[in-house]
Amino acid sequence: MASASNTSKPPTAGLVVPKLEPGPSAVPNLAEAHVNTESSEVWSSEMQYVASLTKLQKMEAMIHQLRTLLPERLLEPVVPIVNPRAASRRPPPKSPRVLYEQLAQTARAGVAEVREFQEMWQSAEMKEIWGYVDGRIRANAGQLLQPTGMWERDYDVLLAEMEREERGRKEQEERVEEEAEQAKIQAMEGGWRAIVEAFVRRNVPGVRVLPSKDQPVLTVVLVKAGITVHVQELDGEGHGVSDWRVMDKAVPGKPKTKLELGIMACLNARPRQWDLAHLLDMISAYSAVKQTPCAKCGKMTNSAAQLPTIRQPKPTSDGQESSLQWDAYHTDCI
Repeated sequence: MASASNTSKPPTAGLVVPKLEPGPSAVPNLAEAHVNTESSEVWSSEMQYVASLTKLQKMEAMIHQLRTLLPERLLEPVVPIVNPRAASRRPPPKSPRVLYEQLAQTARAGVAEVREFQEMWQSAEMKEIWGYVDGRIRANAGQLLQPTGMWERDYDVLLAEMEREERGRKEQEERVEEEAEQAKIQAMEGGWRAIVEAFVRRNVPGVRVLPSKDQPVLTVVLVKAGITVHVQELDGEGHGVSDWRVMDKAVPGKPKTKLELGIMACLNARPRQWDLAHLLDMISAYSAVKQTPCAKCGKMTNSAAQLPTIRQPKPTSDGQESSLQWDAYHTDCI
């Protein structure tokens, strides 16, 4: 969006948001104009507008950079030969072969820049932006807001601020939700045993839960996988409920396998350390660990001949905990 007087070189100032001013003729009310219904939901948030302007701003910067590709940067290795004064600090190439390699390198770098621009221009995100703009143009009978030729904001900075605020808002919502769930657990009749009994009633195939009679300890046996997991209650870290941790209890003379150690590490790295129901559901996701391929690479084993020991939750459309599903990943596929 540079002005006509600045078309020969990139702007020296930082990129700023384009201030749009109405053209000489009246512009129809955008609120009353018909907009493509397929994109109206996508463009309902301020962040979507800012993200789109960030992409446009980046594309403009790329265009300015590409303008310097020919002839300056592409032929830069030749400058010390044809104009030694302009390249007094750079010695000329020592041989034609060196010159060829330098030219080839600049050419490859230039092609990569052009390809990156083309990919961005033809991306699904940009097609969505162009489609939205075209819809607005049609809705306003071809009338356009006239830019001043200057960006008034750095949209990448603004987008980063908005994303940071959005993350903070979501984290606050999650904290409030967790506090409500923890309060529910504290008020639950039967305590942790009631949670175990509810899980047992689900009758998950290949999973047996054996709670201790007098201690907050339970053993989970994954029959098909041949793996036993020991879970013990620990003091909570300031949130009023106890945490639950998978314990390393190796049978004498039978050390833990890499598979078991990988599973234990993933279980103990989970969020919601206090949520026993979540932990039991996660443990049950390993019941078919020896038959479940990686969700990313589609293979059973990676280059180190290891099974996918990472489990990540994949809520179903109804979003209920009872219908939570899990994806398997190798450690090097995350």
